[in-house]
Amino acid sequence: MSGNHPQHHHHPDTGPRAPHEQQKPYWQRAHKDWKFWVGVVCIAAALVVYIVTNNLSTVPQTHL
Repeated sequence: MSGNHPQHHHHPDTGPRAPHEQQKPYWQRAHKDWKFWVGVVCIAAALVVYIVTNNLSTVPQTHL
């Protein structure tokens, strides 16, 4: 049965992207990854909280 049919090999390193994109190092194509942008947003939020709270030195005031 398999004598006349060409065999199809599955290559796990090829995907929907063009082959030249997969040959680049990860740091060059990281901006297209959703996990990279989640990390950027988390770091930006942490920086905003740090700056707005005056180096996290403000303490909650107790109301008497």
